[in-house]
Amino acid sequence: MEIVTLVEICLNRIGTAQGTGGAFSASKSLVVFAEAEDPEIQTVRDMVIKAAEENGETGALDELKHEPHYGAGTIFFNIQGRNVHYSQVYAECEVFPALKSGDRYFRLQEVKTTSRDR
Repeated sequence: MEIVTLVEICLNRIGTAQGTGGAFSASKSLVVFAEAEDPEIQTVRDMVIKAAEENGETGALDELKHEPHYGAGTIFFNIQGRNVHYSQVYAECEVFPALKSGDRYFRLQEVKTTSRDR
């Protein structure tokens, strides 16, 4: 068993990166999990691009940008077309530590052991 960094990638709009479609263009959604070398934004972005391309994205994702949001947790990436503006982000990612056993993963949650006033 080992502890790894796992990324849950929610691809919301596969098929929209070319930006030539409209509001009713065909797109698909998919959730994939992948191990990451580190939790850095660029690493996660590269994983989003790879997952999208492996699952049918035909548009270029060079313009895929990180969209900072307040609060902790989810990392958002978005891309807009020249003639189309999407209200839903292209991808939402959650990065977390996991215990890997064979081909299975178990989410880990850190236990805070600092003392508190009672």
